[in-house]
Amino acid sequence: MAPRTSKTPEMKPAKSSAKARSAGKPAANPPAAAKPAKPALTVAEKAASADGKVGILRLKNLVDRAAAATGGKKPQVKKTVEATLAAMASALASGHTLVLPPLGKLRVAKSTGGAMTLKLRVPTGKVPAGKPLADDGEDE
Repeated sequence: MAPRTSKTPEMKPAKSSAKARSAGKPAANPPAAAKPAKPALTVAEKAASADGKVGILRLKNLVDRAAAATGGKKPQVKKTVEATLAAMASALASGHTLVLPPLGKLRVAKSTGGAMTLKLRVPTGKVPAGKPLADDGEDE
């Protein structure tokens, strides 16, 4: 290897101020007007529930909603909801991706110890579900 030589003042580039450097060179970034406009971001407001808590859905509230939607009795609906949540937790803990059409696609993005970071992709519109279970007029 060749030994390093020290730089003499003639070999060193002259230091200049930032204004002097930018005045002689074209701007690296084009002006803001030349960039395409980014879409405006909108902030979704959190909906307040009847009990005043914002953004929290507890098991009791979920059971009440499911019982009201199905017309079932609360004890039976509670067992069903708890079994469903347990099955979902077990599947996510083992690394499965859940594809639940009303909810969307749910997968584990990161898992460390007892904590999981989940990613939920919500469907944006109506997508045909594939082959129908019954033809028109057949289910009557």
